Formats: sequence, C-alpha cells, structure tokens
Amino acid sequence: MKSIDEISRLSAEDLERISLDESIPVPEELSARVQAAVRAADRQAQRRRWVLPTGIAAAVATLVAVGLTLTRNPEPMDTFDDPYLAYAEVEKVFAKISGTVAYGAEKVSQSEQTLDKLSYWK
Repeated sequence: MKSIDEISRLSAEDLERISLDESIPVPEELSARVQAAVRAADRQAQRRRWVLPTGIAAAVATLVAVGLTLTRNPEPMDTFDDPYLAYAEVEKVFAKISGTVAYGAEKVSQSEQTLDKLSYWK
C-alpha cells in the first residue's frame, strides 16, 4: 500500500491507469462507505456555516451591552435632599424586608411541623 506522500507525487495519468486496473480488488461496501463519509462531511460543513454568524452576533451583543453600560449616568436618580425623608424611606424598606423574612420563617416552621407529623407515623 502506498503512503499519502507517494500518492500525492503521482501524475494524473498514473492515477487514472491505477484506477482502471481491474486486478485490484475493490470492497463491495466501498461505495456505501464513501457516500456515508460525504454525508458526514456535508453535515459538518452545514454546522460550520453557523459559526461565523453566531460569533458576529455575540460580538455585536457584547458591544451593545458595553455601549449601554458606558453611556448610562452612574449617578443615582432618586436621591434625597432631606436626611429625615431618607431615613424614613430606609425604615420603610427594612420593615418590608422584616415582614417578608418573618412570613418565610413562619412557612418554614409550618413545614417542619408537617414533616414531624409525617415522620411520626412511619
């Protein structure tokens, strides 16, 4: 069997003469294997077609995100001039957080009681 380097050095006439030589046995499944390889190569080529557009779309999305981030005003919009109003707003937010945490703790306690009852009867 010839190596790839030896085959690449052959002329077109030599390759044609070798291909017409009927004394060389050709496997019967060769045609099916070649067709399968061609289909696999075609599927890979179709997948590669999406690589460049996908990369371009990702780069554009990144540039848009960076542009939006840099053009936004970093100064907060809702500031208070009166410190008493700011403190009242902070107290209101903390009260809401406290109520939410208490509600969650109550639900956890109820779940634990239910689980205790279930595990008692097992």
